Amino acid sequence: MPSLGGSPEVPCARCGKRVPRIAWGDLCPECRWQREARARKIASRAALGATAAMGAYVMLRVPADSTARLVSVVAVLATYVIVRVIVNRIAMEMIK
Repeated sequence: MPSLGGSPEVPCARCGKRVPRIAWGDLCPECRWQREARARKIASRAALGATAAMGAYVMLRVPADSTARLVSVVAVLATYVIVRVIVNRIAMEMIK
């Protein structure tokens, strides 16, 4: 049955539910949300592990100078953000 916008209802690639306004081979909003939630969970765990490793390295290797510690704190925070973004993108590609 065609939708009101004129585009046909297309089946979701994962669950098969017919949804209007998605491209062939795409996921419905519910399946996409589930996939993104799994990717976010994986990314946050990997980012916490990498941040803990970076924090341990900083504690052991950086001198007690206040400027060096401030730069190290910024580096640890940047590690969390960068690793989370990268792992999230990889997980979105890998999760079926």
